[in-house]
Amino acid sequence: MKNLLVFLTLFLIFAHISNAQFIPYSSAPKITPDVMNKVNVSVYDYNGFKSRTIDADSLPVFNGFPKHIYGNTFEGGIYCNMESGSQMAIVFNVGFTVQAFRLDGTPVPGWPVTVSSYALEGAPAFGDIDGDGQGEIVVTNHGLTSGGYIYAYKKNGTLCPGFPITHGYSTRTPVLADVNNDGKMEIIVNTRLYPVGQVCIYKGDGTVLPGWPKAINHVPASSSAVGDINGDGIPEIISESYIAVYAWKPNGDSLPGFPFMLPNGDANSYSSPVLADVNSDGKREIIFGTHVLGGGGYVYILKYDGTILPNWPKYVGNWIYGPPAVGKINNDNDLDIIVGDQVLSSNPSDYVYGWSWTGAQLPGFPIGPLNAINDQVSLVDINNDNFVELIFDDNTQVSSRGKYLAYKHDGSPVPGWSLETVGTTFFTTPCFGDLNGNNILEMVGAGVEGSGSSTYANIYLWNTLANYNPAKIYIPMWQYNTRHNGVYGDVTLTGVNKHKKTVPDKYSLSQNYPNPFNPTTTIKYEIPKSANISLKVFDILGREVETLINEYLSAGTYETIWNAKEYTSGVYFYKLQADNYSETKKLLLLK
Repeated sequence: MKNLLVFLTLFLIFAHISNAQFIPYSSAPKITPDVMNKVNVSVYDYNGFKSRTIDADSLPVFNGFPKHIYGNTFEGGIYCNMESGSQMAIVFNVGFTVQAFRLDGTPVPGWPVTVSSYALEGAPAFGDIDGDGQGEIVVTNHGLTSGGYIYAYKKNGTLCPGFPITHGYSTRTPVLADVNNDGKMEIIVNTRLYPVGQVCIYKGDGTVLPGWPKAINHVPASSSAVGDINGDGIPEIISESYIAVYAWKPNGDSLPGFPFMLPNGDANSYSSPVLADVNSDGKREIIFGTHVLGGGGYVYILKYDGTILPNWPKYVGNWIYGPPAVGKINNDNDLDIIVGDQVLSSNPSDYVYGWSWTGAQLPGFPIGPLNAINDQVSLVDINNDNFVELIFDDNTQVSSRGKYLAYKHDGSPVPGWSLETVGTTFFTTPCFGDLNGNNILEMVGAGVEGSGSSTYANIYLWNTLANYNPAKIYIPMWQYNTRHNGVYGDVTLTGVNKHKKTVPDKYSLSQNYPNPFNPTTTIKYEIPKSANISLKVFDILGREVETLINEYLSAGTYETIWNAKEYTSGVYFYKLQADNYSETKKLLLLK
């Protein structure tokens, strides 16, 4: 990490202290640590930039962090807008409390909130469940064998009408999605009713959506995923029991070919499904991992009809707990699948596996042996090489110190990592984004120390010193977004804002503004009905240079920001496609 810090420290200082233009990473000036390996860096907190001394083999932690909080946390936190202004807040479930912090470590007004009876389960979810144009925080908790509640909070920490819901034992993180096209997010959860279970959908007022709950043939295994898998423009709900995968329409009807019964004597646990159109046929596939009780596991890719994609499943040496990570690893424009496995062992015995969607093993993979990888692998460019790196948890502690590991797209370790935490990073996916609008990438993570009644979570906010490149952040947080719907490409928090207004009566694509621009511009478009939406940018030769949106969106007015800092000056075209509608407009980048 010393080389990364040496290159990027002056990069950060030049860009933000002297207001200089960003300079290419490859030509960034070098700075030499002092004889004690210390360097002087500019670190941002809620009040601005301040000079700070850090060790050259670490990343600077924001002032006010880490937060040391009583209780356990797992599956990671989120960042979202909780107050007026553009800066994000950091939200975590810790023990019996939902914590919300500003970037200086102070609590957001009205937070934390405390739930009753049981500790919180999984990560918080954030989305507009009541259609008021503002997001709400949704969390769940449960007892040892039964009992549990669903809570929904306004941004000010007050409970939403109709909550809490006495729901019962819900497994893992709640998922939010507008499944009935009413402009409001529904809450998708499961219930453990040993030896069976069910999946339920609640509306934003706490009532059950008609057609639900749906019974499943064993206990629920993970959070659901929600997205259109058969190309009809309507989202499906994908859920796992211990021995099967289910797919339902919003009205509760099962899709043909489901449930899919696991065929290899394997079982589902924790590896929530991911939805992605890996073979570019206009329909999303279902990607998930399993484990075999005798050892080993499988990674499956299912088609919308419940059949297995050719060349799959893939066998791995140990159990899979984390959701697969799907993204473009080596810049060949094909989707790849990354997953880690885990086994309880005193020696490194686990690996991170990588395949193209065709089933071909990626060069440099598998990576290992490593210690257990229990959660989703993050895919993000953290060293400005225009490739994504793999950042993941590690189920160990040495002298009470845990770590996040980072590897390059070719399977080689990122120099200088790991990134240490107090306590293990076990089961905690980090978050990545530009949380304060300074065009520098921030990272949120956590370590958990102790056990039982002496468990504490340490929540970190790091400045990575890397330039923020949203096009190379495929997984900014657990299951792709604050709603945790598991849909590849649905990272709307970093680029899409929906405005509350009357539903448009037709499709329209507005001229970008400003135009000409440098380096960012805003593209506004209107959608009269829910549909699969594609918004892409092409160069003057007609070559696709970036996909800005490729997801199912509800009717409404949207804005997307294109950051073209990586591209040269010239004429570009942006094209909106939905159903039978298609429109293209020209924009001009001037640097």
